[in-house]
Amino acid sequence: MPDLMELFGEERLTYAELCERMKAAGLEYGDVGAAKAEFARQLNDVRRSAALERELDRAKVRNRSIVSKIIDMDRVTVGEDGAHGIAEQLDDLRRSDPYLFEPDERPAPAPSAPATSGVRFSSGMRHTEAAPDPDTMSDAEYYRAVKKL
Repeated sequence: MPDLMELFGEERLTYAELCERMKAAGLEYGDVGAAKAEFARQLNDVRRSAALERELDRAKVRNRSIVSKIIDMDRVTVGEDGAHGIAEQLDDLRRSDPYLFEPDERPAPAPSAPATSGVRFSSGMRHTEAAPDPDTMSDAEYYRAVKKL
């Protein structure tokens, strides 16, 4: 690339003269506004695709390629606070086609305590006596104390 001083010298140039000298030197220039707009569009596309990948991970999708083609990216907006529109579409899809998603791995509910019938069970020991700890007893002591053999 030629030195700028060689190309333009130290004189003031009008825009037309600048364009003429750049053309003569074989240099191309573009509209900065158009370049910024194109960069912003590309950055927005990258942010939307990254947001889609994150949401597909969170939703535990079985086949990412199919689900990503179903998502309407025109309905997705990206702002400073993140992407909007993907989670809603995935929720709708989960309701309509649950086979596309991994099942939820929720723990089984704990069995509820049985209803009491009013009967009270007793260990056979008086309340003043301390109950023996079965873990510290030998088998013979356990059967004598607990099983009353």
